[in-house]
Amino acid sequence: MNKMKWVMSAAVVVSMSVVGCGGAAMEAEQFGSVAQNLGPNNEFYGSDTLKEALVAANVQSSAGLTIEGKGSGVGEGCLRNGSGTSCIGRQQTLAPMSRDFKAGTCAGGAASTGACCPGESSNVIALDAVNAFVNSATYSALPSNSITSANLKKAFCGDGSGSAATCVSNWSALGRPTAGTIVKYRRDDLSGTTDTFKSLLGCTTFCADVVVIKDESTTNPSTCAATDSATTCIGKLTASNANAIGYAGDSAKRTGNAALKVDGIAPTATNVRKLLASNTTGVYPLSRKLFLNENVNYAKASQEQALYDWVYSNPQDFEDILVQQGFISCSDVSPLNCGGNLGRGAGVCKGL
Repeated sequence: MNKMKWVMSAAVVVSMSVVGCGGAAMEAEQFGSVAQNLGPNNEFYGSDTLKEALVAANVQSSAGLTIEGKGSGVGEGCLRNGSGTSCIGRQQTLAPMSRDFKAGTCAGGAASTGACCPGESSNVIALDAVNAFVNSATYSALPSNSITSANLKKAFCGDGSGSAATCVSNWSALGRPTAGTIVKYRRDDLSGTTDTFKSLLGCTTFCADVVVIKDESTTNPSTCAATDSATTCIGKLTASNANAIGYAGDSAKRTGNAALKVDGIAPTATNVRKLLASNTTGVYPLSRKLFLNENVNYAKASQEQALYDWVYSNPQDFEDILVQQGFISCSDVSPLNCGGNLGRGAGVCKGL
């Protein structure tokens, strides 16, 4: 997919810089009324998995955000107390995330209570499968087009600790009739997809031969463009190499790769939706929820407000975008039917 960024025009920048009586003091007062200041180009950080969907929603809502990926951990940090070099302190009130909130440092430096900081709301927008993508030839060659969760763990983290003695490095050990060195790709440690993968499989440290793919990076293999999201890159790499395997969200699907069954269960909409059922028998083992998380205690920047208003005033249009990107709607009954109020507060944090 082509990466799209939308930057506010020079005219808007100028209009935000114009001051009347009081000069700089008035400009500071205007920003203060919003409670945070997005980056110089209205950068909006969060899940790389959800980036292309948010690019489309940004266009439809005319929000004027510059949609960045970088990972759920970055988006969460920008919503809270800053995140590495991406944000200076809390500069977002919304964050697309491919996992729920985790315990951490809140705005102002206080520790969260459990997973939640004051005012945080876990807003579920869709479901997704963390897929084990392989080349189509390998998909067809593996028995029942499947890999066990135990073997997936062995390939990526061995016994869970990344011990070389327990890491599997040849396809013959995973049941493929044709031997070959496994070429393994993963998301980086800021990724919510990585958090989900490690948590569900019981991994703490990856095997040394697993290659980290980053968002929009020139260090990624040459198959990928420097402008590719990490998800897109993993999709390309697994489609082009018969020995490759990589985990990613549904939006990494493309011609030439396929998502394996895990423990014999396919990542279909029916099997992923069982995650929301009272009886989760038969659920795809690497199912997860996707989020547009927020903190209700802070006023949104106008650009964030425009996106938020469009999403929740046009839930069917937003869900259509998500489904077109390969994600799974929570139900077929009504859009954003993910619990709570259109999914708002349907996760661990309720906006309290």
